[in-house]
Amino acid sequence: MVYLIHFQDKLHHAQHYLGFVETNLAQRIQLHLSNRGAKLIAAVNNQGIRWQVVRVWHKGDRNLERKLKNYKKSRCFCPICCNNQQRTNQ
Repeated sequence: MVYLIHFQDKLHHAQHYLGFVETNLAQRIQLHLSNRGAKLIAAVNNQGIRWQVVRVWHKGDRNLERKLKNYKKSRCFCPICCNNQQRTNQ
């Protein structure tokens, strides 16, 4: 499955992380929380930035993860950012 993490505050230019896990998302999140997952999440943790999983593609595979990453606009898939964008446009 593919998952999207939203950071409460940006770390340099980044505010999202797209990841993939074969089976157990909860275990993968625990790895991120203990700084044994992705380096970006570890850096976010070290800065004290809060984050949350905001979207999951349950049938997503590595191909979908790569396709979404190549799009380079994770905020377009983020319900938090999409809601904030709609509020600022009104």
